[in-house]
Amino acid sequence: MKKSIFAASATAGIAVMILFAQTAGAQQAELRVISSNGIKGALDKLLPEYEKTSHQHVAIQWGGTAALKRTIEGGGAQFDLAILTPAAIDDLTRQGKIVGASTALAKANLAVGIRAGSAKADIGTPDAIKRRLLAAKSITYSKEGAATPAIADMVNQLGIADQLKAKTVFQAVSGRAQESVAQGENELVLAPLSEIVTVKGIEVLGLFPKEFQKPLIMSAGVSAQAANPEAAKALVKFLTSKAAGPAIKASGMEMAAGK
Repeated sequence: MKKSIFAASATAGIAVMILFAQTAGAQQAELRVISSNGIKGALDKLLPEYEKTSHQHVAIQWGGTAALKRTIEGGGAQFDLAILTPAAIDDLTRQGKIVGASTALAKANLAVGIRAGSAKADIGTPDAIKRRLLAAKSITYSKEGAATPAIADMVNQLGIADQLKAKTVFQAVSGRAQESVAQGENELVLAPLSEIVTVKGIEVLGLFPKEFQKPLIMSAGVSAQAANPEAAKALVKFLTSKAAGPAIKASGMEMAAGK
């Protein structure tokens, strides 16, 4: 009888140990995130504290929305959570790459950046920003950034597309546009505010006029093949909480409407 009791207790103990090991392993599993650079400034501030309090390691692959979307579509990325523009998230959902409802996290206005210490100028009206763009020796922005369509629309509406062709430098590498202005290689950078205020060596000249303002919105969606969907949802919940607000604001973004 004693042997039976001992055997049962040992079996139960082993089962508890296995369950604990499995739970600990799940908690320590890496949370894989694919994210647009548009929200990088905020996440760089928020994730260290999140990892510390949640004991969840987060690994992020950064890039431009268009390039990251192609990577996901081609099956070249294993991820749990994607943070991209709403249009990209919606399209990936239709393709079955992302499941469930997406969540809007934050938004950033579009702006013009200059090298720190450069002369200021008003760009608050269509005429003012038109004059400044025409006067610039060079203008740069991402070739496939989330804000690129809005920038092209503004230039076309101002009627200066032909005049700007020769002095516009399109950047294929994410973050290179801002870096080139900080180093004095180009005069103006057009980008979301969140991709300007967090870069050393450049400063904000001003926001696009309201007539051309199309804020960059970042939304999150859980992968259909997520290895850790609950951890992905927990991160989204944190990023939309009041606790995340100050860091998001400091990064040049605003919390999504209703948050």
